[in-house]
Amino acid sequence: MEKNYVYALLSAIALTVAVGLGSCSSKEDVADVNPNYDPETNSVLTQFVFNVSTSNQASTRQSADATQNHSTLAAAKFRGIGDAHIMCFRNPGDGRYQATDATAEKDFDMARVLAAGTISSDNSRRVLEMSLPLNTNTMVFYGRALKASGADKNEYGHLENPAVGEAEPTDGYNISSNLSKVSFRLGKRLRNADKNKFQQTQKLLAGILTCVMNTDRGSATVTASQSPEADVPAYGFDIPATALTWSQYRLGTDAKSPVDNTTPITELEVKLAKVYQEMTTIQTAELRNASGPALISTIQNLWSIVNSVRCATPTSQPEAVAKYMAHLISEELKKYFTYSKLAKDGSSVEGVGFAGGTAGTVENLVTSFEADGYWPTTAGTKPASTEFSAITAMTVSDLATFPENMDLPQGSTHITFDSDKKAFAYAENYNQSAVGGPSSAFTVDDYYYPAELLYFGNSPIRVSDVEHVVNSYPQNTTAWNSDEIGEGKAWAGWTNNSHVQSTTRSVAMRNDINYGTALLKTTIGYVNSSTTLKDNNAFIQKREYKVTEPNKKITPTATSFILKGIIIGGQSPRVGWNFLPALATGEKQGYVFDKAIAGAGSVPLSGNSEANYTLVFDNYNSTKTAGNQDKVYVALELQNNTGEDFFGKDNLIPKGANFYLIGELDPSAVSTTQSLVWSDYHALPPYNADGTSFTRTPRVFIQDYMTTANFKIGEFSLQYAYLTVPDLRSSSVTLGLSVDVAWSTGYEFEDVVVGGNKDKTPTSEP
Repeated sequence: MEKNYVYALLSAIALTVAVGLGSCSSKEDVADVNPNYDPETNSVLTQFVFNVSTSNQASTRQSADATQNHSTLAAAKFRGIGDAHIMCFRNPGDGRYQATDATAEKDFDMARVLAAGTISSDNSRRVLEMSLPLNTNTMVFYGRALKASGADKNEYGHLENPAVGEAEPTDGYNISSNLSKVSFRLGKRLRNADKNKFQQTQKLLAGILTCVMNTDRGSATVTASQSPEADVPAYGFDIPATALTWSQYRLGTDAKSPVDNTTPITELEVKLAKVYQEMTTIQTAELRNASGPALISTIQNLWSIVNSVRCATPTSQPEAVAKYMAHLISEELKKYFTYSKLAKDGSSVEGVGFAGGTAGTVENLVTSFEADGYWPTTAGTKPASTEFSAITAMTVSDLATFPENMDLPQGSTHITFDSDKKAFAYAENYNQSAVGGPSSAFTVDDYYYPAELLYFGNSPIRVSDVEHVVNSYPQNTTAWNSDEIGEGKAWAGWTNNSHVQSTTRSVAMRNDINYGTALLKTTIGYVNSSTTLKDNNAFIQKREYKVTEPNKKITPTATSFILKGIIIGGQSPRVGWNFLPALATGEKQGYVFDKAIAGAGSVPLSGNSEANYTLVFDNYNSTKTAGNQDKVYVALELQNNTGEDFFGKDNLIPKGANFYLIGELDPSAVSTTQSLVWSDYHALPPYNADGTSFTRTPRVFIQDYMTTANFKIGEFSLQYAYLTVPDLRSSSVTLGLSVDVAWSTGYEFEDVVVGGNKDKTPTSEP
């Protein structure tokens, strides 16, 4: 969420009881003197008054329609509050918070209590008539910011319950008078209805790559005078009908030509062997990007090398066979991708991309795949065309942007290769790539939209035997949060921490109503403006070719890297009545993906980028102590805009490609000299069991608090760049972070170096 967003506190709710002048001590007395008293329900008709604070804690940025973000809350910017519920409870003692998921004495469904634009600095009130039960001593409030129908889920957040069967999912804002049934659920990015399309797209792309990499020599004979096409040199040597597959081209110190297994491997054969090896050798811990843009880039590079072999002049029969094999590979690629004729000098192919025929639909690709004879028997049964029924109407542009076309990050999908089956497949489970993590596997199902802007209040009450008029209530948060009750004070004539009695004329919630969601403010910059970045070339070359080379040095500019998205780990997709994590049986933590990035997303050479804001849920862990709350891993999706390729942790990061750097937010790393400012008028859960108090437990995300994470790219950060998304929950992910943490409204993580540690040079594999 492009959140330049301010936590304007929604002040306490005031209840004004419109009753007669006399006081009563029994139902009968009340019925005699108070016409607003209902003896059947044992309640009195009340005036319910909202007081909304217009002060701000910080200046932040987001679109005017999506936020309440100004030094004063202008009426035009207040989004309004809808789906509001006010609940009354009778606890065993006064002055208590609601600490358990009990059932309310009464639940007022207020629907839209404040329309957009109705709150300003000099008019922050609205009075509602309602019937308040006697002996009420605690009140709970729920609400959500209004948004227009069809509002962008990425900008405004999204709540949604899981779909059941083929039914449409329901709203994830679930309110009930029985608090045990109250829950709020993040909306899944990959809805059940789209899961089949996602899986079929992966299956088709993996199938196409499998056929390409299993190109077979076949049984045709070719004469020396023939050439692949006009203006391309002839083969020069007769090519016999000898069985041969691309996979038989192998590298090694004593590598031989697969044509006769005795002749030393030739240069043209080496090219084919290297391409095959690079395409099919995926390191144990590597996450190989298999998004549409990544595949297009890969095919462009593959085709360019293959065509350099196809257009060469052979000097021996093995080279002629290699030239013919390159021709066959090129013809195989033409079945699925566009082709621009190659120049005679063997320069790169231009315009390579997904094509699929003149109709430009996936149906053409499916037809080509169905007829493709290169499917290996080792891979089992070839998928039939009926297995792609859900995607035949998709366009090739959908494939070219997969999985972004399904509102997912590029790195949410990665590919594996089975050397025994000689087949590609998309990984369903990211733990298969040995990035570690908990027993619950991280899959593409675990991506969620940001949370919505939600409101929550839980408070004991103040009561007064005086009938107050609307304008006599405190008008701002500072006055409201004062316990001064003497003559001439803000709460003159009131009793704190009491309950509704027969003599009560006015009632107010003692504590403020605040946001139920938390906020992450993210910026990114460099460790210093003169930082020279080093890639991972030295390690990669030593691993692959046993040669010693220096790392590439990159001098960044103000536009070298562009922030494209933020992925936040450790998020419970479901929170309960108190907005704390409440995973149901079978549910697990997931990831909030925010792709609505503020501004251009450029990483400046000095200072920090424009701030980005993301709404998330509180990440309190009830099984851990106050000093041992969970770490949170945040992945920054960046675009390589340097104009050159560089090596990341395991492989190449091409120019223009997206990659990922990981930062760690550790609440235990906070200096003991720093402290979080807690409010006595904001009862943050968890609460004590009897409701007499609440526990002030520091954690990364706290409802109504803004956590600041200032990420920094250091000298060695690129050596830890992932081409796809790793498991952010895993503490075993390689990190080299320098973290200087300071408290603000919430945690403020300063200079969180993503990837490599700025204090030392890696001596081996990152």
